[in-house]
Amino acid sequence: MRNSIAIELVEGMFVVRITEDGKTTENEFNREDHARSWASGQSLRLANTLDLVTDDLAQAYGHMTSITSSVSSRTN
Repeated sequence: MRNSIAIELVEGMFVVRITEDGKTTENEFNREDHARSWASGQSLRLANTLDLVTDDLAQAYGHMTSITSSVSSRTN
């Protein structure tokens, strides 16, 4: 399942909806800039979680160099 982040305006509130590993959570904000800031931080967290899982798998299978190279090229 794909992780995602969305911001919606619902009844005057900015709702940040995060889907992670099939579970969806919502946080409400009065201001759009606060919602966008929080969503941005969550986006970084999700990206870093993916990189950590990739690194753990690489170490388990002994292919750290090739996977780290592909992760580095995606972020640069």
